[in-house]
Amino acid sequence: MDLQIAGLEDLEERVGNALNRIGELQAGTRVHSDVFFSQPFMRDHTEFDSFAAFCDQSPWAFDDVADARDISRARLDEYVADRTDFETWEEMKTRAAEEEIIDQIVS
Repeated sequence: MDLQIAGLEDLEERVGNALNRIGELQAGTRVHSDVFFSQPFMRDHTEFDSFAAFCDQSPWAFDDVADARDISRARLDEYVADRTDFETWEEMKTRAAEEEIIDQIVS
């Protein structure tokens, strides 16, 4: 039995956009922290309502994702493990990217 489905152009476009976003993130494209770490993401996976609150409560000057490069990885991972559902900063970033990309496809 052959099955043909029409009207998948919108889904094809969303998947294409998601693939482009994956490429951008892998290439190191700058992102706005509060968009990347959305409020729903922060509420679901951390004890904070926003990425700004996550930064404000940290024990160092930390205003943006780019500032994380200046923080000891061990200290940042410890903060993430203590205050989020993740064990490491890398795990938190990866999950945020996955959720953003999936959201692009689903919505």
